[in-house]
Formats: sequence, C-alpha cells, structure tokens
Amino acid sequence: MGVFRQAIVTLMAVALGVGAQAPGATAGSGVGTPTDPVIVATAPAGKKAFFADMVRLHDGRLLVAYRDSVAHINQDGRILVVESSDDGRTWSSPRVAVDTSIDDRDPKLMQTRDGTVLMNFFRTDWTGYPANPATLRGTYVTRSDDNGATWGEPVKVGTAMDGPSNVVVGAYYAGHAATHGPIVELADGDLLVPLYGRLPEGGRGPASVVRSTDGGLSWPKANESFIGVSDSFDFQEPNLSVLRDGTLMSIVRTSINIAYVSWSHDDGTTWTTPETTTLPASSHHQLMLRNGDMLLTYGDLSGQFGAGRPTAGRILMHPENGIEAKKDILVYDAAIHGPPTTDQANPSSVELSPGRYFTITSDPHIGSIVGIYTRNVDYLDQ
Repeated sequence: MGVFRQAIVTLMAVALGVGAQAPGATAGSGVGTPTDPVIVATAPAGKKAFFADMVRLHDGRLLVAYRDSVAHINQDGRILVVESSDDGRTWSSPRVAVDTSIDDRDPKLMQTRDGTVLMNFFRTDWTGYPANPATLRGTYVTRSDDNGATWGEPVKVGTAMDGPSNVVVGAYYAGHAATHGPIVELADGDLLVPLYGRLPEGGRGPASVVRSTDGGLSWPKANESFIGVSDSFDFQEPNLSVLRDGTLMSIVRTSINIAYVSWSHDDGTTWTTPETTTLPASSHHQLMLRNGDMLLTYGDLSGQFGAGRPTAGRILMHPENGIEAKKDILVYDAAIHGPPTTDQANPSSVELSPGRYFTITSDPHIGSIVGIYTRNVDYLDQ
C-alpha cells in the first residue's frame, strides 16, 4: 500500500505543478484521503500553519491547537485553536489561544477526567538570531474550563533544565526545556508532562517528566524524573502513553533519527534505560486505542515513502511488547502540493470509532493543517 500511495502522490505533484497550491484550500474542503485531505485550518496570507495537536473532547467534538507564523523559526509565532463537531469534516474559524511578544510554539492538548482541557507548549526568544543564539524561555501549561473557548494564564513548568547559562549549543543557549508530547493523567489523578532540552552546564540533551499533583495548577521542579540521557546523542520530543496495565511507555526521538523506548512501572518515578529501536521516528504521536493497541504516527526520514519528511504510521498491537517488526504506511505527503520538504509531519490522531482514525498533519505548501481518515485495515492488511 505504501508504494501505491506514493505513486499517487508523485502523479498528483506532477499534475499540480511544483509549488502549486491545491485548489479549494478552505477549512473543511477535501474528503480526507492522502491526495484530497480535509483542510483543518489555513494560516493567513504570508503565514503557514505548523505543529498541530488534536484531542477528542468528552462531548465528542474535536479540538485542534496549532501555531501560525511566517516561518518555522520566527518571533511572531502564536497558538490558535479550531474545533469540529462532525468528526473532522468541517471546522470552525480559528481563534487565538496564546500570543505573546516572542514565539509561542508546539502546543499539545489533553482533557482530564474532570473535563479540564490542558495545553502544554514552549516559548522561544529569537532576538538577534542567527547572529546570536536563541533563548528558550521554557515550557508552560495553560488551562481551559470551557472546552477550549477561553484559556487561563500559563504557568511555567519547573525543571533542572531551566536556568541561566553562558553555554552555547548549536543555535541555542543551554539551560532550557521544551515539550512535544501531551500531558498524561494517571489513575490517581496525577499528571505528567514530558520535557526535553539542555541542562545549564551543557552536555547532551536529556528527556524527563515533571509531575503535577494538583490538577496542573503547578509543576514543581522537585517533581522531575529523568527518562534518559546519553553521552553521544540528544534525547528529544518524548511522548508518553499509559498502557492498559498502568505501565507508562515513552517513545523518544533522538538526534540520530532513531527512536528509543523506555518504560516506567511506578507511575513515572523511575524509568528503564532507553532501548534502541529500528523506527526512524521524528515528531511522533502516540494514541492509545480502545482495544489496548497504539496508533503511532510520525515524520519519516528513512526515504521509504519519499524524500522529505512525510507522515507515516503503524499500529502497535500489544504495545507492551515494543515497537518492532510492524507494517508502516504512508498517511500524507505534502509533496502532492510542491517539492519534498522536511518542514511537515508533526502528526496527531484521534480514534473516531473502533478501527477508524483521523490524523492531522501540516502542509507548508498550502500553509494549512490537513486531515486524513484511515482504518485499522490500512495498517494491518497484508
């Protein structure tokens, strides 16, 4: 199926022309296939939509948060939300959730059992960049008590990675923490937010979780537990899932473009030493399904489905057994609207009904967040 879909993608790219914008790129257009996606949200002229995340609310609606900006790196980044009451076929007009004078980016959504919607995100100050290193201002959590209609004042997440530093690593000063995975709620009501970044003294980047015991009102530094750190590469973008037996599973992107996996059997207090996998995961998303399996979607850098970073996915049956030897499929490639690009992916999925899924991802060529419907058989049919 992957080869077949890629052939369609290539033909559509030729038909549309390199760099051409898809006709009818308005919210709700499209049928939700890899060559005719639903348009979830489109950025204003001159901007693009990035880093979307989605949650199915208790009332059945879909809520999506995303960043819009003129570029992947720019000071004007802000976070907006849209919603759908018909399983993703049509979408509301966007409304601003977070917008400060610096770059607010990478929002992630979840809803607690009591109905509170939490959004974690991080902030970057690009003042003087690229002549001077950027400063990551840290990870924040904002809350909504009305299903995303309004949002409270964000609170900062405490972490050992946050602090003043004169150490420069790549484009950033050390001493920062970012986030790329939604908060998870444990059986006792505690919440965990996943982080990655750089300790003030520099060194390779670790991954960690910080616990909130008061429903997300505070995230004390003392409540941080580290998933892993390596002497030879950076751990990046950890995501968390609570398996059926209560075990926590974290799949972690790395700077060597291979995902690692770690487990916690004590509610995130301690973690097993991360183990390597064969998955070329980048900016991935983990969705626990009703039957206990997991839908894992990610940006593929292996070249299996084409150049750039198309969105791919796999079903992990019995994820407690790991993430190896599974079938991957192409979910979406922005190359249908222009040349191959790595500035896409960042997927997020929901289960609409047993065995039926809706995945969103970004398409920089049309400045939009797009959505694709898939079924269980797409991932498992041999």
